[in-house]
Amino acid sequence: MVKLARRILYAASQLREAAVSLAFLLLLTGTAAAQSGLPDGGVARAPGAGAVTAWYGQPTTRYGHGVLGDAIEAGSLVAVDEAGRSHAVVLPESQVFEDITPRLADLDGDGRNEVVTIRSTVSSGASVAVYGIAGARLTELASTRPIGRPNRWLSIAAIADFVGDGTMQLAVVKTPHIGGVLEILAMRGGELVSLYPKQTGYSTHFIGSRDVSLALAGDLDGDGAVELALPDATRRRLVVLRFGKTVETVSVVDLPARIDQPIQRDGARGLAVRLDNGETIRIQMPR
Repeated sequence: MVKLARRILYAASQLREAAVSLAFLLLLTGTAAAQSGLPDGGVARAPGAGAVTAWYGQPTTRYGHGVLGDAIEAGSLVAVDEAGRSHAVVLPESQVFEDITPRLADLDGDGRNEVVTIRSTVSSGASVAVYGIAGARLTELASTRPIGRPNRWLSIAAIADFVGDGTMQLAVVKTPHIGGVLEILAMRGGELVSLYPKQTGYSTHFIGSRDVSLALAGDLDGDGAVELALPDATRRRLVVLRFGKTVETVSVVDLPARIDQPIQRDGARGLAVRLDNGETIRIQMPR
């Protein structure tokens, strides 16, 4: 009887060890899957604290929108902190990151980088989702509401200090393929808040393009303030906006064809605009 009891105890201990080993193996496998990158996804890098490296992982075809040129989206987000520790968020089956490369920026002014993503829900489309490293976890800090319909996307056009208050804001164009709506979003009290009335009639992406934004932000005319250059909804007109007490149109330039590549700087006050007819139009900003 004693020998039988010992055998039962030994078998139980072996089962416990096997269960622990299996759990550990599954943990490693899940971590590896979360960290496997998109086929042509990029890695974001930034100096400082918080998230200093980030990329999308866990390629998936569970969301068939394909607006970025293929049907492969991301099921996870991986970020590395300043100490070299990796952190991951794995989305539920109802969501994907409909994006190519995440963005790193300190949106709340705490001296630590957040990760800015485009997250889509199968039933209600895209939203902006901001993640941060808190303690040993990568957690969601803020997000916008999804657009409200499946297969509706948004473009994060640029990140800059548009309002000149020393913090960074997001320029976002919702539904850039169908009457795009521009918003300037700021992190305020743990929420993404729109700073101006919505501006309609812009497009910073066209279906199938791997360039998630055609826009350019910076001090484009040398006046010390940040402007945003972006195409209008037809992509046959270049518009430059400035953000003060209101949204001001600085310049509008008609073009002979559609903008099909990201707008580039061309000297101190110049812009280079590549068109789908093969031309590059060079524009000097007014003083």
